[in-house]
Amino acid sequence: MAQKMRAVRLFAPGDVRCVEVDIPKIEQPDDVIVKVKSCGVCGSDIARVMEKGAYRYPITIGHEFAGEVAEVGSDEYGIEVGDRVAVMPLIPCGKCKYCAIGEFVLCDEYQYYGSRIDGAMAEYIRVKAHNILKMPLGVDYEAGSMVDPTSVGLHAVRKTKIEPGQSGVVFGLGPIGLITMQWLKALGCDKVFAVDIFDDKLDLADRLGADYCINGKKQDAVEAIMELTSGEGVDISIELAGSIITQDQAIRATKKMGTVVYCGISYDDLVLSNATVNRILRGELTIKGSWNSSIAPLPINEWESSLKFMKNGKVKVNPLISHRFRLEECQECFNMMYHKTEVFNKVLFKPED
Repeated sequence: MAQKMRAVRLFAPGDVRCVEVDIPKIEQPDDVIVKVKSCGVCGSDIARVMEKGAYRYPITIGHEFAGEVAEVGSDEYGIEVGDRVAVMPLIPCGKCKYCAIGEFVLCDEYQYYGSRIDGAMAEYIRVKAHNILKMPLGVDYEAGSMVDPTSVGLHAVRKTKIEPGQSGVVFGLGPIGLITMQWLKALGCDKVFAVDIFDDKLDLADRLGADYCINGKKQDAVEAIMELTSGEGVDISIELAGSIITQDQAIRATKKMGTVVYCGISYDDLVLSNATVNRILRGELTIKGSWNSSIAPLPINEWESSLKFMKNGKVKVNPLISHRFRLEECQECFNMMYHKTEVFNKVLFKPED
């Protein structure tokens, strides 16, 4: 193996470069070196790179990825060189009270590839064996790099305690929103509404199975949903735009005894009107937060379930890919996404290109 590789490194907010660094080496028995085949850009990466910054500098960014095992520290974990793998980015401490009950996503002292430790926008990455899942045949590397957003969508839908025949709406049709919409259909929703302000995204939602597509810029989304549900609203509202407008609409579009899940990352304060608060009180709504995804083995591992649904075609992720970039094009990529000079969905980096 060569000694050097290319990696996308963040040096300060707005200063991202493709540079040459040392290829990571095995340091512990549970270390695995993965040759990265595909790495996705998460919505959180845009803010991290262009505004908020990371926990330390410089750092290799990227936490949505899949690749091929290049080296293993020990064979006791059942991982072999050449395995095709997806990798969970969160490394729980294993010691706090949340880890003790299997709620690793709530860990107090977690590490995270791409924001706290070096990530996967590079030719190689060192990961922990416990974070690896082998990919089934029928799931390619590009799909494998989207297991993370797929499991995030599943996590949000599971918060609703979904029942067959219910209705649901997804506000915000980024990659996770389009995936969440598919999960609602796959897990039993009879009618699914998709809301966004871009017709290109709504057209894709229609092709992926949405029953009703609503452009929130051209019409009042809540009024449209109420008209299509005989004035009742939907059983389930999942907010993924992270917008104060859709956060409010998600409540007002939900029927009595329904459930609202907030999953989109928000950067603005949300002030609710008296009418919206009354909707919560008089409708006895349940409002939940959803963060990341669950890697606990029981009752299900959301990553393993995501791979199964990808394999059987019930959740389609490859149609979401809108752009592919080389590592050297990192600044161009983040400028495009941050300034929204093009309509995009899932953006991938291909380290081998």
